[in-house]
Amino acid sequence: MTKTRTTAALSAAALVAIAMTGCAQIQRQVGDAWSVTYEVTVDSPDATPLHDVSYVGAERRGDAPETHTAGSTTTKATEGENTSWTHDSIVLAEDDASVRATPPADRTASCRILLDGKKVIAEAHGGVGQIVRCKATTPKFD
Repeated sequence: MTKTRTTAALSAAALVAIAMTGCAQIQRQVGDAWSVTYEVTVDSPDATPLHDVSYVGAERRGDAPETHTAGSTTTKATEGENTSWTHDSIVLAEDDASVRATPPADRTASCRILLDGKKVIAEAHGGVGQIVRCKATTPKFD
């Protein structure tokens, strides 16, 4: 009788795991999702290297969110005295969005997370040569 209960319990646990995985996949396909823009700006008028760049999100709707490591990248000229790196990603409503990067030792960086390229939901400024991080939970849709 104990073997039967153990088998039944394992079967039930497996069904729950399969159902939860299926629900997560369906949620990624049809759930409310935001277009999130990650932006890292450096106080330099010239293209500047960024190190340890990473961000959270999905590249396409339906993909599982994950931490993407861009490693090293270079900022591009923008209007004014600064340069920036940007990346667009997909983040489900009420999920975490985050970005981090390290500027050169003699530069400062700031970061922002924007919804639909417009509404700022996180902003941070780092010290000279220090890691800058932005993190926010995306809002639910109204």
